[in-house]
Amino acid sequence: MQNQHEIQLASSILGPHMNINKAMNDLEHSMNNLEGNIGLFHEGNIAAYRVIAVQLWLLLCDEPLVPRVLQDVKLHPLQGYITKERDEELKKKSGHSIKEGLVFQMPAMVSFNGKGGSRIEMLFDERRQPIELEEWLDQDLFNQKITIRQLIKSVRHKEAAHSDKDYDETLKFSKSIKLVNEDIHIKFIVAIGEYILKILKNEISKRGTNVT
Repeated sequence: MQNQHEIQLASSILGPHMNINKAMNDLEHSMNNLEGNIGLFHEGNIAAYRVIAVQLWLLLCDEPLVPRVLQDVKLHPLQGYITKERDEELKKKSGHSIKEGLVFQMPAMVSFNGKGGSRIEMLFDERRQPIELEEWLDQDLFNQKITIRQLIKSVRHKEAAHSDKDYDETLKFSKSIKLVNEDIHIKFIVAIGEYILKILKNEISKRGTNVT
């Protein structure tokens, strides 16, 4: 049972017209699913990345749960992220966008365990000022067409929640690039999930709630 302090805090976060207990419970279950499937993935259950994508979609994208519970939460940009304003400044100086003609980028470090396994690290620059969720989702991940939002959407729609006849252009592209023996989008979905889980745990701890 929530004590009075927790209810008052949750009320200030959620607003007067939202079911406090349901929103907090939904967040708890989603975070538990995220954490559990990240663990399963690292234990060798590769298919768990699909469940991770579903939870990311629920938390961040489709009537997203996170801003309903933590309205002012912000997230760190990708390594090397160039804002639209900065890109416009560079475009005026050089005559073209720095992103023009970009085929593929990988804004992260890759670590190898010596046993054929690998993982994406330092995908987000936690030294920089965090940005709003919508801007964060619309960052170019692999190129200008494949943003964070688009990757989560493609995996969720085409591989996890549905089984369509064919992949979309995002997955056709990402499946053409391998990291060791795995399609690169698999590793990135897991890395995004790990980052989001860490940030949510930190935010909840700072705000003094007992969601998890």
